[in-house]
Amino acid sequence: MGFGVFIHRTDSIYDDSPAEQYQFPSQYLGRVQACIEDWIIYYEPRKVAATRGYFAVAKVAQVIQDPKAPGMYLALIEPGSYLDFVNVVPFSGPDGVIERGVLNDQRRISGRAQAAVRPI
Repeated sequence: MGFGVFIHRTDSIYDDSPAEQYQFPSQYLGRVQACIEDWIIYYEPRKVAATRGYFAVAKVAQVIQDPKAPGMYLALIEPGSYLDFVNVVPFSGPDGVIERGVLNDQRRISGRAQAAVRPI
């Protein structure tokens, strides 16, 4: 089990409902499966106007193949576990990037920051 970050946009092309399910392609299956029975943090990327940054947590109950979309999967959220943050957490603060795992060896933002699902 492990904690993760799931990127979610309100204008997403995916069939997401953060309190209920998170749809994702097979390339992220292993990462999402590692989060089963554990908590994830939802993050809205900086590219979104008026981004919410890190805005909620939820617990992943299980992962299933999406019955409506071949090649896609659903992370089903444990009912009642979704919680919006009272105050959103920005990607960066006065001391730099909040999520240190997105930094490379030179302490610069790496491509990991754009992964829709990533371990924390």
